[in-house]
Amino acid sequence: MPSSTDASHPPPRVSLLVCTRGRSAQLERLFASLAVQTCPDFEVVLVDQNEPGTLEPIVGRYRDRLTIDHARSAPGLSRARNVGLARCRGDLIAFPDDDCWYPAGLVAEVVRLFADHPQADAVTGRTLDATGRESLGAFLAADQAVDRRNVWFSGNSNGLFVRREAARAIGGFDETLGVGAATPFRSGEETDFLLRLLGQGRGVVFRHGLTVHHDQVAETGRHARAADYARGFGRVLRLHRYGLFYLAFRLARFTASGGRALLRRDTGTARDKVLWAIGTVSGYCAARQVAAGTAAGEQRAFGR
Repeated sequence: MPSSTDASHPPPRVSLLVCTRGRSAQLERLFASLAVQTCPDFEVVLVDQNEPGTLEPIVGRYRDRLTIDHARSAPGLSRARNVGLARCRGDLIAFPDDDCWYPAGLVAEVVRLFADHPQADAVTGRTLDATGRESLGAFLAADQAVDRRNVWFSGNSNGLFVRREAARAIGGFDETLGVGAATPFRSGEETDFLLRLLGQGRGVVFRHGLTVHHDQVAETGRHARAADYARGFGRVLRLHRYGLFYLAFRLARFTASGGRALLRRDTGTARDKVLWAIGTVSGYCAARQVAAGTAAGEQRAFGR
């Protein structure tokens, strides 16, 4: 496949939107997994937030094997994704992290799943580490439709695949959410994305057997991540009108998990649960801040 977009060729079936900053070896691992896909009908939309020239050696090594549209963006994961969404030509869009990697048959499986589920605007799956253990969260135990109740266990952005028309119809990602956002809400952008799809009455399905690989999260910085992610979680709860009863339910779960951790003398986990509880309340109560984030992101990304 050629290394850049070419108007003389038909658009690819799938666009893989990769936003990257500060990772080289992991990005090369991802590219190596993409170069051996059994279905080659895809492009890589690479949104680069590094210093200019940083990734040129890696892109150069794969320019004869992958179609790569190399763009740049200011900081912010959701902002970068919106930049990339405006460039995606495929009917289907995926959002692999720069430190994940794909099984060889994944692109082919995604194409087949959308063909088998024409009513679905998005399909989600799981992330597994190299040993086959689930990573980056807990997941539903069986195939099912995604709704407001189970969306929290329906996958993360690595395992999110969406029709381009649907992604653009909801305005892309809320730029006030996610890593690098100019707000305290450093997570929740993919759940917010799914909830807005559901809010438009669009079908979303979870497939347990659909898997992407990602390493386990490092222990370093775990407490800071817990605080950041919790604020994003609380923000999403409020944005999507999960009431005080649901908030209390989730706080009770954090409290119970923290108590069990203390009984095991696992003070690290207990501290994480306290931070989750505090951060969730903080994010929930800050719902009036940056109220126009989604609309502003849509205008920037799609020129409306």
